[in-house]
Amino acid sequence: MTAPAEKLPGISIEVDDLVSIRSHLSDISLANIRRRASYRSGARDTRTRGRGMEYEETRAYVAGDDVRTMDWRVMARTGEAHTKIYAEEKERRFLLAIDLSASMFFGTRRAFKSWAAAQTAAHIGWLASFAGDRIGGLIVTPEMHHEVRPGKSRSSLLAVFHHLAEASRIQLPPATKGCRLNFLLRELQRVVKPGSIVALVTDFIGIDDETLELISVLARHNDINIFWIHDESEIRPWASGFYPVLSGGHRHGIEFDGSNQDDWLRQCQQRHQNRIETLCSRFKLPLIPVCCNQDISQQITQALKI
Repeated sequence: MTAPAEKLPGISIEVDDLVSIRSHLSDISLANIRRRASYRSGARDTRTRGRGMEYEETRAYVAGDDVRTMDWRVMARTGEAHTKIYAEEKERRFLLAIDLSASMFFGTRRAFKSWAAAQTAAHIGWLASFAGDRIGGLIVTPEMHHEVRPGKSRSSLLAVFHHLAEASRIQLPPATKGCRLNFLLRELQRVVKPGSIVALVTDFIGIDDETLELISVLARHNDINIFWIHDESEIRPWASGFYPVLSGGHRHGIEFDGSNQDDWLRQCQQRHQNRIETLCSRFKLPLIPVCCNQDISQQITQALKI
């Protein structure tokens, strides 16, 4: 366990740092996330999942309207198709689903992916809070998980911050569990209620067919926004040379000499990235890549200023 007084920039997650992010947010909105999916897939832009509960009016049916909202009585009386309009839901549940598997405690420079994930969650959490959403969270670490139920007050968001800070102080044992992404998604299925917004923050290490099935179920009744946390070494070619690695308190090394192993690494990188992009395209999910080697605020701001 890391001593409380020891703060490592880019590694230690501090609650005060996550709280201070709220003062840096301006001129950006979470509403722009859905537009990213529309531009990529041609999907219609919708601000809510499904319909509200309060009836407002009946109007003539327009192609593309949900047939479940057809006003059959008016249709029978007039002989023309009509649909019911319901008041837009002003308050929604917003869940921050943060994957802190063992692979997230990694970084080549500037910061760990776990630190970048916490920064990303804080940005999105504050924006959701400004929008008046009920914020909750689900944080999964190699050995445990924490659930914060959605609440109106900002105490729920602060509880998420505290769990993130606690997770960054965990000393990972040598035999720690690897990918916990699918466990996180299964827990999401258990706690999420239809019509919720979910911000999934993960590096997608360990993505497999079960991952696709779990996200498919979640995406049917919820808005899923994907924040792909990654290190530049996971998407770019490595220059030839010797790379020292510190793992479990021991130093190791990887030698790259421009041989076939470089091609193998690049194929693995491309395969992983393609699988993430295919998943998001298949289910029309907004995909926002976040690199832990660059300024997080700048990346989030640029992604949401569309």
